[in-house]
Amino acid sequence: MTKRSIVHISTLLAVGLLLPGRAAVADEAAAAPNPYKARLIAIPFIYYSPETKLAFGGGGVLNFRAGRRKEETRTSSVWAFASYNLAKQFQVLIKPEIYLQSNSLFISGNIRYERTPQLFYGVGNDMPSTAEESFTPRIVTVQLGLKRRVLGDFFAGLQYDFEQMTMEKVEPGGILDAGDLTGSRGGMFSGFGVSLDWDTRDAVLFPRRGAFFQFAADTYGAMAGSDFSFTSIKFDFRRYLPVGADRVLALQAYMLSAGGDVPFHRLALLGGESLLRGYYKGRFRDKALLAVQAEYRVLVTKRIGVVGFAGLADVFPGFSEIKIEKIKFSVGSGLRYMVNKRDGTTLRLDMAWGRACFGLYLTAKEAF
Repeated sequence: MTKRSIVHISTLLAVGLLLPGRAAVADEAAAAPNPYKARLIAIPFIYYSPETKLAFGGGGVLNFRAGRRKEETRTSSVWAFASYNLAKQFQVLIKPEIYLQSNSLFISGNIRYERTPQLFYGVGNDMPSTAEESFTPRIVTVQLGLKRRVLGDFFAGLQYDFEQMTMEKVEPGGILDAGDLTGSRGGMFSGFGVSLDWDTRDAVLFPRRGAFFQFAADTYGAMAGSDFSFTSIKFDFRRYLPVGADRVLALQAYMLSAGGDVPFHRLALLGGESLLRGYYKGRFRDKALLAVQAEYRVLVTKRIGVVGFAGLADVFPGFSEIKIEKIKFSVGSGLRYMVNKRDGTTLRLDMAWGRACFGLYLTAKEAF
């Protein structure tokens, strides 16, 4: 196994351990008198990847429905985990997603502190694998969002994004070591944005029907105390089509475009566990990205499912410079385990193949 194999292997030690107490229930039967009682699921884990080597940690998710009209309110979640490895690399994350006032108000957050070595291949959609160099950033991220229902399934909101990156280590003689690339010396950026959502999904964690469309625009600059001035625009469209009992065809079209003095690590990144699986996240990066994905999901039992997926994507300096012959592809299959049948909390194991790459992922939540 080599770094270029793009393998991310995770082994779960304990799955779906429902903690007893006021905030959790022991099993499905115990939950019957109060089907909307909060549930806490704890997940210890150990995993291996070429970047982190042997790593271990723990985390969990709290699922609950807020307010008095719980039968009409979507499931809220608070995800939290921490991981550490023998190379003294670590990550701590807290991610709340809370629905209030019978789904009329949505509060989200992403608070993260990490020190993780990564690989950099340069900027562009045709950088060779021989351009690989390593770097180690230490990053503090705070992202907050507030959305309000405007009319029917239409929501509008505001968001704030803060990040402080300290560059601890770069590869001597590499592109980042030269210091000419924006963000290669670290720095802070801060910005505000707006989002417009249209959401008809029947559920958030494991949708079976409906659609989700999001437009988001963010701007960063000196007015917000940022070291960098740039903008970002995102379109995310998802459609979920039931094609039989316990079978769903999930579709996604995704576009991201950034302009201005964009830090290299905030460029559009292709790859990872959600967007064109199989490619190392950041294997290709540039100011614009376009992707389409499809996933066929089948529940074999009430808890176990199988999926097949495929996708096309690429990055570009601008959409006027799209080249069909350079578009990347990904195909794969996976397994699902429904930890929480009531709310749709899943664990997923995915295997994905792309152009001269392979990825194996074990993580929580669906890719899209």
